[in-house]
Amino acid sequence: MWMCLGEREMATLKRLEKRVNEIEDWVKDYEKGTGPSQTMDNLNFLVGQTRMLAEQMQNLSNQNQELNNILQTNHAYLEEYLEKEDLVIPWQAFLENKNKEQQDALQKSETESLDVQEQAEDGEEVGEGDA
Repeated sequence: MWMCLGEREMATLKRLEKRVNEIEDWVKDYEKGTGPSQTMDNLNFLVGQTRMLAEQMQNLSNQNQELNNILQTNHAYLEEYLEKEDLVIPWQAFLENKNKEQQDALQKSETESLDVQEQAEDGEEVGEGDA
């Protein structure tokens, strides 16, 4: 069969053989990167990453606890100071004013967002009537 092929066919056959060899080499390289050893490498990497995340979470939890302790201490100091200086009633009035300001700002922003929605709905109705 090889004797009947011309130079052109032989060149094509050689190119095909070369391509098949390249594909086989690629498959061998791919198989080296898969299998039990690669799976274990992947699992070891994931375990290491999980441990690192757990350490970071523990550090953050410790920092959070420290901040909570500092806030509680400052709150106790503030209460002690307010009682000592007889400022409890003015402090409560100040807090009530701040809460009222926040509620008023929230109601105002809700009212403004409702006005914008109503305008958009009105605009849609006018647009539909013109069509």
